[in-house]
This record gives sequence, structure tokens and C-alpha cells, in this order.
Amino acid sequence: MLAEAVKYAAARLHGQGDPHGHLAQQVAIWARHKRHRAAWEPHLARCKALALASARTCPEDARRTALVLGSGLLLDVPLDELSALFQTVVLADMAFVPEVRAKAARLGNVETLEIDLTGRLDRLPGALAGPLPITLTEVGGPTGLAGLAGLAATLPGLDFAYSANLLSQLPLFALDALPPDMEQERQEELAAELVRQHLEGLKALGCPACLVTDVTERGLRQGAVDYEADLLFGVEPGLAGETWVWDMAPDGEAVRGLDVERVVLGVSNVRAATA
Repeated sequence: MLAEAVKYAAARLHGQGDPHGHLAQQVAIWARHKRHRAAWEPHLARCKALALASARTCPEDARRTALVLGSGLLLDVPLDELSALFQTVVLADMAFVPEVRAKAARLGNVETLEIDLTGRLDRLPGALAGPLPITLTEVGGPTGLAGLAGLAATLPGLDFAYSANLLSQLPLFALDALPPDMEQERQEELAAELVRQHLEGLKALGCPACLVTDVTERGLRQGAVDYEADLLFGVEPGLAGETWVWDMAPDGEAVRGLDVERVVLGVSNVRAATA
């Protein structure tokens, strides 16, 4: 806990804000990765390999800008290789620890962009005053599709995008911002819309877009399934790709006697992978 507090404080001292808790989440992930580096490595290696293989499909004369959505701590991002392949790499996330900013600076052609990829967090929960909306579109602000399209429009020569273990995480901070007495069904509708909009936004980009996302969580007790949870709020991605299991929280990390694993979907190019 002390190491986490020091890391969080260092980021804040370097000017990193944390209005919605993304920095705190990154520090928690950093600590969990330190505890379970060996268990996580196969998953992280597969993420990076898929993203790099996808990026290399871009013709050599179409390797101007690469965009990494949800770059986080770069655990699942082959940043050195992407930096060598593309003229510019843009890391997009809500927070960056000092080590990530320093690495971007060392590479020279990597930029960090603080951005809310839902386009909604600053509008919640105040925008929900009065009758509750049926969809997030009624909350106001750009849709996820328009948000990604708008971001892409600001990046000259966008030739590749990588959504890095982001899709299942997008709704979580929005859900935290909703009124606690909001109906569970309505909350899940809003979360599902954010998932759908990110998928549609990726499909609408005029370049190859690689997607890696966890889709299901399973709790195991002595090898038997204790529970199973849908991480995409009922949304079926409808994409053909690779799947693998991530040993996310070995016995004792979450609950004593419980191993938590996640099923991961990896798609090289969402525009070409509609099932």
C-alpha cells in the first residue's frame, strides 16, 4: 500500500489530475501486475503480439499516425515497435503516470493525449436532472461514434488504431457517476450503449483498428466454476477473432480460495472481422 501511495503522489506532483479516478485505477493495476507478473505475462504478450501483427499489415506508405486507445501503463502496448513503424504514435487515456510520459518523450515521436473516450464523464450525473434518459444520447454531448470520429479527424494521417483492453472498462466510471438510486436496468442500458458506441466507432474509422477486450469473467473454486459474469453488459461484439484466458487474479488476490480468470477476445481488424 505504501508503494501505491508513493506512486500516486508522484503522478500528482508531476501535475496529473484524477477527476474520475483513472489515475488511482492505474496505480492499482500497477500494484496487481507486480504481484502477478508471471500469471499476467502470457495475456500481455498475446495482446502486444496481436496489436503489432495488425499494425504491420499497414502498407509502408500508410504508416503515418497510430492511435492507442486506453494506453494505460503500456503493459499491453508494444510501444517501441509502434514508434519504429509509424511516424507518430498517439497514446490516448484519461491519465498518465510519469514513467509513461518519460518514455514517450525519450522515443521522440510519441504523444500523450488526455481524453475521456466516453465523451460523457464531465456531464454526469448533473445532466441526468429530471426524467432519466433512456439512452446516453439523451444525456447530451457527442456519441461514442462521433467522439472517435472527431478524435480521428484531429490526427493527420491516422493509419492504425488499437483499443487496448478498454471496451469493458469504458462504462465503469460512468456507472460510478450515476445516481445511486437509479434503476439497475437503466444503468445497464447506459453501460451497454457505451460498449456499442465504442465498437461502432472503431468500425467507422477509415483505417485498420485492432481490438483486445475481456468479455467474460469466471470465478473458480478448485477448478469448478463458482460464478460467471458478462463484462460487456449483454452486448455481443459480433466479431471473429482469437480468444484466450487471462489468469487475472490467482487464488487469494480477490477472495481466499477463488481464482478469477477472464476470457479475452482479440480482433486484428474490426472492419474486416464481422462474424
